[in-house]
Amino acid sequence: MNLNNTSNRNVPNEKEIFDRFVRHESLRKLRSSFDPLLGHPLWWVSCRPNGNAHSLKKAIESSYDIWLDPRVKDFHFTGEIYKEIKKRHKETYPYQFKGVKNSFHYCVPLVTQEKIVGYFGLSGLKKGVAREVFNLLSGSLQLILENCCKTEELNRLSATIRPRAVALSTVHTVHRIINSTLNLNELVSRLAHLTAQVVRANRCSIYLVEDIFQAKKPENANHFSTRKKNQVLVCKALVGYPKKRQAGERTPFGTGLEGRVGQTAQIVLRRTFICVPLIDEDVVGVMTVSSKKDKKEFTYFDQEILTTLAEEAVIAIKNAKLYEEQKKVTLGTIQSLALILGSRMPNAASPETFLKLALRIAEEMRLSDEEVQALHYATLLKDTAKVGIPEEILNKPAKLTGEEYAKLREHPIKGAKIVQSFESLKAVVPIILYLREKYDGSGYPKGLKGDKIPVGARILSVINAFEAIVLGRPYHGRVSLNEALDEIVRNSGTQFDPKVVEVFVSVVKKEGFDKIVSQLSRS
Repeated sequence: MNLNNTSNRNVPNEKEIFDRFVRHESLRKLRSSFDPLLGHPLWWVSCRPNGNAHSLKKAIESSYDIWLDPRVKDFHFTGEIYKEIKKRHKETYPYQFKGVKNSFHYCVPLVTQEKIVGYFGLSGLKKGVAREVFNLLSGSLQLILENCCKTEELNRLSATIRPRAVALSTVHTVHRIINSTLNLNELVSRLAHLTAQVVRANRCSIYLVEDIFQAKKPENANHFSTRKKNQVLVCKALVGYPKKRQAGERTPFGTGLEGRVGQTAQIVLRRTFICVPLIDEDVVGVMTVSSKKDKKEFTYFDQEILTTLAEEAVIAIKNAKLYEEQKKVTLGTIQSLALILGSRMPNAASPETFLKLALRIAEEMRLSDEEVQALHYATLLKDTAKVGIPEEILNKPAKLTGEEYAKLREHPIKGAKIVQSFESLKAVVPIILYLREKYDGSGYPKGLKGDKIPVGARILSVINAFEAIVLGRPYHGRVSLNEALDEIVRNSGTQFDPKVVEVFVSVVKKEGFDKIVSQLSRS
């Protein structure tokens, strides 16, 4: 039974009540108690006939499964019983009637909330059965029916409460997701898996609105037609779909299920799927679930749960998008600053040259998203403090004096102070500050040792040294790639983290960085 509106929640499920009545163990026990008193008639039960005698015959024949009485397979009274039931279709009290060839029948309408859900009957009765026996039998049947009604009512109540409990749990779970990641792609993937799990669906898809191109909206333009031209729904997550379907597919507004829901902002509930819009001030996406795991139909309650989840998902998606925008602005600022710094460094490579190497090492070491992002920014900003170092020290071809070297040693602290002035770069500060620390504790500024040094600083320390060796500095010349790798390995365990060195060497050799670095060393 598909519940498509709120009022249906309070309507008894007549079919479920009747099915429970038929399966009730007490019904079988009644026969063993009353059969001898009634003269062993034929016992039958039927749901409300569906407009013809044939449906009644099929229902009565199915009574065999209850009492295993072979006589129902060769039942000859269907026509006369059907006529009597049709004639008395409004009667709700038990009644007896005489059929053809002096056959006697007893019929008990099965009534719940003044509605007949089916019939219980006895056929082939003998004369002389006391009325008290019939009264006792009908009373027993009514008790069984009331028990079935109560059970169905409890199930309905449970079905009403459960979505709200699940919805509350869903809100809590989505809040945890919001707090656990601000990576939009990862967030949408988690939401899709969570949604499928909560509504017990085999499939879930999430589409988000993306701009096709930026165009000035005409003052009198129709809202939806403008969206159709300038925006599109892009699939960001698929759960349970065949591999041939891939995330990234585009759906124009007004086209297909998701496109229509995106354009109208109206929920679509069907037996096999639900599609809901994700709405902030406007539609920002569409979420679809389909194919119930228990093969049942989707209901209004599933829609309630999905709507609650969608409301929370919008908050998470909005936060992630704002975070992505902030990252773009921050990264743009960092890249500009990195170019300025690079222009002051003799023989400096492009700021992006060693970034790919740093990120591949981070990937191999399975750093968290936050650690990877901090390393990304730090790699571009590692020379920040050199803005305050005099040109004569940076470009000096000879070895530095003690005083000059002391000034150079101050640059990690200066760099950290510059970076910490940006709220979005707090995670970068420890990497810049401890970049000159050594694994054996002999570095500066704090003399940190081993794992006390932030992992980003340990990675960047190796990359920074490698860059200096390969590109050369005013106080020493360049060396070959193999010589540079040998020097890095030679300092493993003293200056550098052995784990980082091992991954570094592997990545350089495996990912083709040797060709890139060779070109740099010849430039």
